Amino acid sequence: MSVLHIADTGFLVALGAPDNQRYRRVRTFAQRNGIVFAVPQRVYEELTTTDISESTEIEAIPVDAAIDDGWVRVAEPLDYTNPAVSKTMDGIQRYIANADGRPADEIERADPALGALAIQALSSGDVSHAYIYTTDIAAGEGAETVLASEGYGDAVTFVNGFRFIDDLLSRSR
Repeated sequence: MSVLHIADTGFLVALGAPDNQRYRRVRTFAQRNGIVFAVPQRVYEELTTTDISESTEIEAIPVDAAIDDGWVRVAEPLDYTNPAVSKTMDGIQRYIANADGRPADEIERADPALGALAIQALSSGDVSHAYIYTTDIAAGEGAETVLASEGYGDAVTFVNGFRFIDDLLSRSR
């Protein structure tokens, strides 16, 4: 079976532009290892939303360059009719809210979508393991916790995005 690598907004933003060393290292790692990072639709929307009133100049969006290069893809839409997907979204949203001391309705839906994408793929049998690369500790821990409560504890791994990037950079020195 295959493995799913899921990336969040913070992870991709931390890479910077295609000419940035962090971006190049992660791209090279992905290409050498045959990894294509999946981004949930909500993450893609966060990365590509442009406030035209702030600037009339629209720059190249790094996520689109990564998609063009073939090491990032936008995932299929989440199936909210799947009870596991909805339950996971709600559980992760509550986990993040408790961790951050905020009301659950103030938590953006892109973070819970990471775990929802993982459980959708795992429960369908499409993948045997999901790695979630995020810079948001609460989102990563929430995904691991909620998916474990659904019986997928051994099938999901939270990867701290900042640490992952730093490790790749330190290996090259």
